[in-house]
This record gives sequence, C-alpha cells and structure tokens, in this order.
Amino acid sequence: MSTTKAKTGKVYLNTVDQWLDNIPASDSEDFKEFAEVTPSIIEIWVYSGIVGYEGTFNDLSRWVKMKYKKLDRRGILNSEISALHSDIQELRMAITSGEIKGDNGAARLAALEKELRSHIEVSERITKSTDKRGLVLAGADRVMREMTSIFKDDPQFSEPIENAINAVWAKVYSEVSNV
Repeated sequence: MSTTKAKTGKVYLNTVDQWLDNIPASDSEDFKEFAEVTPSIIEIWVYSGIVGYEGTFNDLSRWVKMKYKKLDRRGILNSEISALHSDIQELRMAITSGEIKGDNGAARLAALEKELRSHIEVSERITKSTDKRGLVLAGADRVMREMTSIFKDDPQFSEPIENAINAVWAKVYSEVSNV
C-alpha cells in the first residue's frame, strides 16, 4: 500500500481514503455505511462506481478488509460441511466396530446425513445467489459507467443521466437484494 500526498498537504494511505475525502460528505458517509453492512465486495465495488470511485478493485478490496471485518459465511459453512462429513465417517466406523448399537447408530447417522444435505443445499444457494447478484450488479455498473462516459462532456445531459443512474441503481439493487 503506498501513500499519496494531496495538494492540501494531507497524506493518504490509499486511494480510497483520498476519494472519500474528495466527494461530498453525505456521499462519503452513505458509502461507508453501505460498505460496513454489505457482505459482498462486488456489491461495494459496484456502489463505489455509482458514487464516482475510479480507483482499482484491489485497492477498494484491501480498504474494505482493513476497515470492516466481514463474516465469511461460505467458509464457515464449508468447514461445517467438512466436520459433518468427518463425523458421519467416524459414526459409521463406530457402528461397524460394534461400539455403537446398530439401531441407535442408524438414527444418529440419518440425522447427521440430513443435516449434511441441508448444509450443502444452503451452500449451493448462497453460491448461486451471490453469483447471480454479482453478475447483475456488474452488468448494471458497466452500463452506467458507459453512459456516464458518453455524456460526461455534455452539461445538458450529465445531471439528468446521473439522477437516472442513481434511480436505476437503487431499483436494481433492491430487486437483486430480495432474490
């Protein structure tokens, strides 16, 4: 991470802090609040583009990791799946060796297998939902960035385009968040 010095003499540790310092305070606060509560770095990246961030994805990703602790739900779920799989294997070995009676072991085995299937289903749902949301938001972001770049030099259209983009972003985000 490199430091940059602004014309004001202020030293920034990264481009994100510099960007946040140079946009309107309300936009900066809204972005920070969004970054704090949103688990997906892709969604944060897309939102940052709407607010005018032009830095790199890697810089933003490092900034988010540094500022906000994100819960790795998929990682937790995958470790639980591995632990359940291991427990099922151990239970089968205990049943086979006679340490646990067959009927008691079968009931426990069925319960563990049901829990394992449920965890796998939730993991697949999270992956599909995240992938779908990320693709939709990335596509919307691309369209909005292109429209902004096309009309950036025309003052007659730049403000209405920006207002339309903010309205579309809010609608698209709300729709994909309810999926």
